Amino acid sequence: MILDKLVNEHYQRLNDNDIHIIQMINQNIHLIHRLKIQEIADLSHTSISSIHRLARKLGFDGYSDFKAYIKLNKQVSKPSSDIIESLEQDLQQSIKHLKMIDYDYISEQIDKSPYIYIYGTGVAQLNVARDAQRHFLSINKRVMVINDESELKISMNQMKEDDLIFIISLSGETPHLKENIEIMHTRNISYISLTTLKDNYLAQNARYNIYVNSSPIELYNQVSYSSFLPYHIAFEIIVRKFSEWKMLH
Repeated sequence: MILDKLVNEHYQRLNDNDIHIIQMINQNIHLIHRLKIQEIADLSHTSISSIHRLARKLGFDGYSDFKAYIKLNKQVSKPSSDIIESLEQDLQQSIKHLKMIDYDYISEQIDKSPYIYIYGTGVAQLNVARDAQRHFLSINKRVMVINDESELKISMNQMKEDDLIFIISLSGETPHLKENIEIMHTRNISYISLTTLKDNYLAQNARYNIYVNSSPIELYNQVSYSSFLPYHIAFEIIVRKFSEWKMLH
């Protein structure tokens, strides 16, 4: 959804009424670009001032700015029915998101971390993790891939506060993650999430979240398939940006 990235970034500032308004907007996203603020308030059974406050919480000057953002992103986010164009669109949108990352911050976290852990929540995610391990080894970082939930629990007992963990997930809503994330918080263990651009638990609770686009397609045998190429590109860029940052420090 268009608003998912903003929701994740500002989630801690949002109250139940804000979430209600956002849910209403998501349900009527095709109409929002031509609705006046009073109409939005009527649809959500809230007030004009509530809409203005929500827009400001999400980083906009006001409702007009907020509506312009939705209109612009609605135009660029319409998926293509052509397979090659769909993949190209995913890559272009992923690069767009990756250009917005604070690489100085991530590079600082990588540099000061004695040990890097990478956890993928599924088979394809583990393939990304192993490729990322190769990248981090090339910049002389000690790194370990966590293969499953049992290894994650064991690894958490060994992690120090300065260690860095990347968690790779497609949805960010893998059932067992919530319990483990709660344990991480009690032990002051922070992580960087890498997920698709949608409102999700993993990104909401991360020290820093990285988004990519991966639009699912249905194969001939009715299997839903998502490309993990954008995830591989993300780690490629992270390591290159770290090398660039290191040469300046």
